[in-house]
Amino acid sequence: MSNRLDGDVQEPVITSAPLPDAAHPNRLRWQRSAERAVLRGELVCDLLAETLPLRGARVLDAGCGNGGTSIALSRLGAYVTALDRNPDRLQILQDSCPDVETRLGDVNALSFPDSSFDAAVLQDVIEHTADPAAVLAEIARVLRPGGMLYLSTPNRDALPNIIADPHFGLPFVSRKNRATLRQILRRRRPSDAERDDLAELLSEMQLLRLLADAGLTSHFVNRTVAKRLFESPEAVVWSDLHLNAVRWIRRLHLHRAVLHVVRDEAGVINRLLNPTFYLICRKEGR
Repeated sequence: MSNRLDGDVQEPVITSAPLPDAAHPNRLRWQRSAERAVLRGELVCDLLAETLPLRGARVLDAGCGNGGTSIALSRLGAYVTALDRNPDRLQILQDSCPDVETRLGDVNALSFPDSSFDAAVLQDVIEHTADPAAVLAEIARVLRPGGMLYLSTPNRDALPNIIADPHFGLPFVSRKNRATLRQILRRRRPSDAERDDLAELLSEMQLLRLLADAGLTSHFVNRTVAKRLFESPEAVVWSDLHLNAVRWIRRLHLHRAVLHVVRDEAGVINRLLNPTFYLICRKEGR
């Protein structure tokens, strides 16, 4: 494992769209997330490549954001379609990587024929959608039989997220529904309260049920992600809270103990301690 823990990662950096509020308490976190997007995209590529050859594969990056994962996939020879509802982000991605096809659109209603893609990516997207079941049904529709889905999403019940939720750093809001969160933000973060993409986090049981209902078999890939976390922290996390936690775990030589308890299966540890669910899913059929 690498001992690089200082955050000075020499990795590809892409420019993000201007952030709207220079005084926002999460600005630095969002900026760091954008700058390290390709690094995190390389982790997605590694996870997909364990079951799907990426060269020549048709991949949909649904809700691509700043496009780091699209760029990483394209560099490995995949034919990538990057979908997002933000035209500024898509333009920046197109300028950074002309080989990626960009599409303006919404993950709730995909404008692609059935069985259009070999793989799809939903990277920290599903929690921002109004109807996760409909989104997963659309993803399943455009995947070919046997096609793969990479999905990551924060865990509503994880203790670290209860202490400080992953989007606003607020305590005791990770388990709130969208309407209640909006009421809380009107008091504490008025500038965020009226966003139409407020995150409503899912539990392990909710997520697995939604995937099954969409005809997607799934398995967790937490151990692979945990190993990458201690090798290259900014490939997985980017807030100061989480980066500092990783550093201290390494300095106290506790990372082996953490890796020992991480499981690629549903259960109490995954349900209550794992901050983010990472899954590889397969559409049923051949």
